[in-house]
Amino acid sequence: MDLYVNEIWHDSKLAFGHLSPCKGNLTLNEAVLSRLWTPNTCFVNSKVADIHDSPSRNIYLTLFSNGTVWVNYRVRVKGPCSMDLSNFPMDTQTCLLIYESFVYNSQEVRMRWNADRPDPVYMLRPINLPDFDIEKIDPVLVRVVYPAGLWDELHVRFTFKRRCAWYFLQSYVPTYLTIFISWIAFSLGPSPKAVQARTMLGVNALLAIIMQFGSTLRKLPRVSYVKAIDVWLLGSMTFIFLSLVELAIVGLKMRGEVKPPSSSTDCCCSKTSDPIRTVHRIDSCAKIIFPAVYSVFNIVYWAYYGLLVQ
Repeated sequence: MDLYVNEIWHDSKLAFGHLSPCKGNLTLNEAVLSRLWTPNTCFVNSKVADIHDSPSRNIYLTLFSNGTVWVNYRVRVKGPCSMDLSNFPMDTQTCLLIYESFVYNSQEVRMRWNADRPDPVYMLRPINLPDFDIEKIDPVLVRVVYPAGLWDELHVRFTFKRRCAWYFLQSYVPTYLTIFISWIAFSLGPSPKAVQARTMLGVNALLAIIMQFGSTLRKLPRVSYVKAIDVWLLGSMTFIFLSLVELAIVGLKMRGEVKPPSSSTDCCCSKTSDPIRTVHRIDSCAKIIFPAVYSVFNIVYWAYYGLLVQ
């Protein structure tokens, strides 16, 4: 990210008001900064931090008549961000930047946020990120004990909220459609031709959600814990698998329908009517139980990951 870092400190040895009363401040070249005392500050947890040099080093230096020094840097910073994906894709991430004097402890340099502004860290213009929205920026002053003494650290916490609309369209909506398609099998009946169609429907739905699961995992970093999207896809996969189990039960029950020809037609009718009635009863129960249990799964899932975890 690109940052404008403003540092203000007072050095009484640089006061020039008694020499030039009419001159309120001096704007100096950045080369003068190397000849002045500086607090030697840095982003201690950054991976990369560079001052822009296009076309020259982006450093603004102003010296006021009372000895106050104002330095503005335009810095490019690449900082760490430990991401917790357990609530993905409804997750919120917090990234931390730490700014401190690398050389001087708090007995020599006291770090403070600018008290003249209610928000010492702010955005000059709205930032549009492809996957996240910046929820808030929290500046905090922290005092840390090191072996060499006590240091003042300025912490900046950036809170990012993931934009999950794209993931809903990519993962959740297709899963709903796949589940609903698998339930069509309950209405096709128990005839041999219908059983074949139901088998193809259930297997294709299961393969579709397995491929969707694999495609989602390939786009995410590998972690050793379960994510919210994993629970969703595994739960939906379980419902499709159970619909195939219901189909297997229907197939087993239908085997009792086909019997060798008997001399008594009445006896044959009585034997074949029971399996058909049982199969229809199983399908009728499945039409109610599967949507009801899936609705409960949705309520628990969205209540936990959508509300409680937040």
